[in-house]
Amino acid sequence: MKDLVRHDFFNDTLSSFLDQGFKGFKWLSNFSKEFDKILNGKCDFEEKDDSYVIELEVPGVKKDEIEINLKNDVLTINWSRKSEKKKGLGKGFYERSEGSFSRSFSVDGADDKNITAELKDGVLKIVVPKLETAKAKKIEIK
Repeated sequence: MKDLVRHDFFNDTLSSFLDQGFKGFKWLSNFSKEFDKILNGKCDFEEKDDSYVIELEVPGVKKDEIEINLKNDVLTINWSRKSEKKKGLGKGFYERSEGSFSRSFSVDGADDKNITAELKDGVLKIVVPKLETAKAKKIEIK
């Protein structure tokens, strides 16, 4: 738990510093947005012989806020997260991150009719099967 708190503190502090301290430097502001994407959109991407498996962290994002598209063998995942402002809860510190996110993956030979997506415990899992013609084939040496 300490590592998670330390990570959140580092992420929040650096993002705030880059956003607030360098507003006049556009490239640093863009860097801050990209840095936030890296930290908040962690994923695992695995290519298997018969499919691609993508697991993407989407904490606090509801399934109806996520859009998944496939075009020209590129799978794109988009979502937006809005901050929550709580009032009347007494003393304390309340802050939620907000922003939009987009990530694309090359999935050559994707079988677009059989793609599955599941959201469970803040992790979006997408399985993209490969068409038969795109699956790896073992070549026998004679």
